[in-house]
Amino acid sequence: MQIGRFATGGENRIGVFEDDEVTDVTPVFDSFADALSRPGVAADYDGARFNHGEISYLPPTTSQSSVFCAALNYQKHAEESGRSVPERPYLFLKLARSLVGQHEPISYHTAVTDEIDYEGELACVVGTPCRHVSTEDALDYVAGYTILNDVSARDLQLSYSYENDDMVDWFAGKAMQSTTPIGPFVVCNEIDDPQDLSIASRVNGETMQDEGTEMMIYSVAELVSYISSLVELQPGDVIATGTPEGVGVFQDISLDPGDDVEVEVEGIGTLQNTVTEAE
Repeated sequence: MQIGRFATGGENRIGVFEDDEVTDVTPVFDSFADALSRPGVAADYDGARFNHGEISYLPPTTSQSSVFCAALNYQKHAEESGRSVPERPYLFLKLARSLVGQHEPISYHTAVTDEIDYEGELACVVGTPCRHVSTEDALDYVAGYTILNDVSARDLQLSYSYENDDMVDWFAGKAMQSTTPIGPFVVCNEIDDPQDLSIASRVNGETMQDEGTEMMIYSVAELVSYISSLVELQPGDVIATGTPEGVGVFQDISLDPGDDVEVEVEGIGTLQNTVTEAE
């Protein structure tokens, strides 16, 4: 099942997404977090139906949810970054207001940054509260999987304010408003092994990243377990699992207004967004 959020007629709704249409299942649930905790309830609900062109996609999470991101979680990406493999998961946070949905613009101010970069990632979405869960049990608390493009302002992220060359500004570089695409929806109960998926990123149709999730240093289950040892995870929380090699900064490439960016993950689909300059 593909469950997500959309807007139509000035209202935010919960939907089950199929190839040609979206079924409004909002009345079945108290909230989107509730939908993630029991998505199967919507399977037989006969709600209003919309063509995909009639709706706007919203991020498939909640405004109260946390967005955890794993850095340097692919061996080759760590190597292209010139950094060693982290001894434990290396994490940073994004804000819910950083997120945009499918087909929504990646909107940034050129007065703030002029080095925007893509990072295609598999993300898991929590469906059940969990704290101190084992790696063996961790995936039982995952509602499903989606795609996240960890768009980064490299000139902000890598501009060192201190003499220590290892200083990285994760917040400024990663959490600007309306710059992180996520979606199109959460795929529930269809992906048996998140460590056996292909992931690719394309800019204007040219493939820039192409790898398999089996190359993660820390698996989805290990990330869920580790983060749950630090804080209680709640339904709707997102864990982005890191990006493969091939990001733009190490190829002297940055995104410009008008560039089309796609991230495709096997078993989920394609997340597509266009870069725009904010007014």
